[in-house]
Amino acid sequence: MEPDVSVETSCMIRIAVLPIGPIPPSHFRDYASMLARHHKIELSTISSFYTEHQKSPFSNQPWDSGSIRFKFMVGGSAASPWEDFQSNRKILAVIGICHCPSSPDLESVIEQFSNACKSYSSSLVQRCFAFCPGDSQLEDNSRKEGNLVLFPPADRQTQEFHLHTMMQDVAASLLMEFEKWVLRPDSGGTILKTPLDSQASLSSEEVIKAKKRRLGRAQKTIGDYCLLAGSPVDANAHYATALELARLTGDYFWYAGALEGSVCALLVDRMGQKDPVLEDEVKYRYNSVILHYRKSFIQDNAQRYFLLQSFGASCFE
Repeated sequence: MEPDVSVETSCMIRIAVLPIGPIPPSHFRDYASMLARHHKIELSTISSFYTEHQKSPFSNQPWDSGSIRFKFMVGGSAASPWEDFQSNRKILAVIGICHCPSSPDLESVIEQFSNACKSYSSSLVQRCFAFCPGDSQLEDNSRKEGNLVLFPPADRQTQEFHLHTMMQDVAASLLMEFEKWVLRPDSGGTILKTPLDSQASLSSEEVIKAKKRRLGRAQKTIGDYCLLAGSPVDANAHYATALELARLTGDYFWYAGALEGSVCALLVDRMGQKDPVLEDEVKYRYNSVILHYRKSFIQDNAQRYFLLQSFGASCFE
């Protein structure tokens, strides 16, 4: 089991935090620690960075009370085979940290950061934060555009403010990318699989079954992105559709996943409320989640047993 996992993990955007260039370990830890304080960005603070290019699919976005949450993966992390199943497992942004006095050649820094980002094909936003640039580096206006962000020498409070502002920019950029993904014409037709699917036999029957299940899985994934975007009401609507479609196609594993997402959406929607009834509801729903995960494994093993029996019988014909 992964460390630091909770019911609310499904609403957290994973960001890889990588050292770029020969940065002293103590400096990297210090900058990463400073970054970690900005794990929650209020939606009400990102309006200056956000542009609605077309009507947002997050129609119930709680701009006044909602937030976008980050989970910083310091040093990065390997890709998960479960990324299709739970979108929060993807690395959706990459932040590089550079110590300018140790890396005087910013062209090299940009190249190193670009190469580091190639390991994270799922990332939608990339930024390289370069701290303590010298005068000559600050004077190079050609690098003001792009993913390199210079943090001039300043006191801690000023740097914290600058960093918070940049994370607001990252949050807004991710939100706009999520909108693009949901509005993509093929978002409902994407083939979504888990390691459980890859182990199954791809018979003609399985192919037909996969096609039937595609829409339900797509709705569950859209719900995931709504949750990551800080819109639990929209997430719950898509999860409800996913639950119905998964039930009709017997896709119990994805049914359990959609149900798990809906529990997180419920908690996020009522964040800050201490309600015994809510606690009981969460416990009840999570018991149902566990039950359906178990059911999916029983179903999968039964199918494999049937296939093995059929194969064995055919060998003796």
